[in-house]
Amino acid sequence: MIFLLRECLVVRLFCLSLMIFVFVSCTPVTRTPVSAPDAGPTYGIYWFGKNDANQFAISGQPSPYYDPTKPTILFVHGWQPDQAYTHRTMLWEFENVETAEEEVLDLAAPWIDAGWNLGVFDWGPFADEEIVLDAEAKIWTADGKKGMRWRDHAGDYQAGQLTNASVGELFYDAYIQALADFSGPELRLAGHSLGNQLAASLLAQLAEGINRGDLSDKLMPQRLALLDPYWSPLARDYLGGEKTGDRVRAIIKLTTLSRDIPVEWYHSSSLTDGFLISDANETMQYEVVYTKMRPRYCKLTDQVCKHEAAWQSYFLSRRSPPPPECERSAPGAPCLATGRSAPSASTSNERLAEMLTEPYHWLQVTAADGNDSTMTRQTDDDLFERRLSQRLQ
Repeated sequence: MIFLLRECLVVRLFCLSLMIFVFVSCTPVTRTPVSAPDAGPTYGIYWFGKNDANQFAISGQPSPYYDPTKPTILFVHGWQPDQAYTHRTMLWEFENVETAEEEVLDLAAPWIDAGWNLGVFDWGPFADEEIVLDAEAKIWTADGKKGMRWRDHAGDYQAGQLTNASVGELFYDAYIQALADFSGPELRLAGHSLGNQLAASLLAQLAEGINRGDLSDKLMPQRLALLDPYWSPLARDYLGGEKTGDRVRAIIKLTTLSRDIPVEWYHSSSLTDGFLISDANETMQYEVVYTKMRPRYCKLTDQVCKHEAAWQSYFLSRRSPPPPECERSAPGAPCLATGRSAPSASTSNERLAEMLTEPYHWLQVTAADGNDSTMTRQTDDDLFERRLSQRLQ
């Protein structure tokens, strides 16, 4: 029924329901722009070190935070209203409810300690829109309602069409330049919220380039993580009448699942449940490794905190062994460990590939001894119940 609502009503619902949906649970860190304010939008890939040290990726120039022989993960953020020239910090800052003290977790450190490069694609000037639909359109087309307008350092929108490329195409260009010399053992792509659509757009363009013989297949990511992914609920003219969720699902089938590349999806908030403001994309839930997180350390009403929890927990989980999987013999029975791993950033690609063949999804739960992993931010106490997917019950 909701798909029959008029576009203007949906936009109003967005405004009412998402007025706090600004993705700022992490403290943003102001970054010195690499170009003058009037030179155009600042966007691109940044390589990260520990303690939020980072450097803009420039083709042909070495970086202390990037080694082309190492495994590499690239993170893509989502919608960023009023945040054009801040970047998504890799420091997770929060108040410890038990001690009332501020704590900081470095989400890049576990990857760097494990010998990985960590990069972030920052498209903040284009993602800075009051309405999420306008930022979403820029991922796929340069000719949407707002064109390719961008927000400058003064907070003003610049409508001049500096590029005829969509953000997805800009991401592709930045990606192949930054990784032109990549020879490491693994490339991993992670997209949070709207960032999942940018990841999908990149995959489609990479597949085309590889099929034409223009690109090395080394540039195709070997793993894809969807972190509380967001898709708008209505069909889009710029996609020929498709919904964004349908387009992403089709791309993933053709570019990753057809190549046996593991795809993991972590759902953490009601903002992506599919009620009025989003598309749940239920069909794809049964085609990938789908995990339902329960970040109860966030207040029930704080869906922004829960939305952010997907990417924060994913990056933090690299510092811990894979969480145990458990299973119940009957409803209400204790959830007992199966001896196998549940989904996380540290779970092996081989285990994820095995999960793709199984008719299950995973739910974060309380352990049999009463330890409630849903109440803590750390991931070393996580436990996930294996459940038969509802479609198959």
